[in-house]
Amino acid sequence: MLTSAPAIAGPTENAEIGKRVFLEKMGQGRFDRLDEIYGPGFVAHGADRDYTLDEDNASGREWRRAVPDLKVDVVRTVAEGDFVAVHWRASGTNSVAAAGLPGLGGKAAIDGMTFFRFENGRIVEEWSVMDLATMMRQLAPKPAPKN
Repeated sequence: MLTSAPAIAGPTENAEIGKRVFLEKMGQGRFDRLDEIYGPGFVAHGADRDYTLDEDNASGREWRRAVPDLKVDVVRTVAEGDFVAVHWRASGTNSVAAAGLPGLGGKAAIDGMTFFRFENGRIVEEWSVMDLATMMRQLAPKPAPKN
């Protein structure tokens, strides 16, 4: 069921919706209320190509599968007009080989930033960056200690 957007969504309301992506969708695996978050024609801009909402959500589900105990915190948000920036921190144990992660039981914690553009109180564009190099170093197998 589609819930209507506020009559006038301002920066404060947009920031709260942006937080939901990380606290509910990624942090809790709540993919059931996305019509309250995303607008028609949503696009996630990637390094090599753009992604649809279905592709973006499939990626989110794979990350949650790879890190079943995924914890996501919102560190800060900055909102201006139709744009919201979210600084987030994610941590957990990579216990399943998925999303390009090895599934060796390593723990990782990374920071990321996502920039959203809103129309009518819904996210219609997204740009994200995260420190994947640090995460992969954290998840790499550690050599056994020498006796």
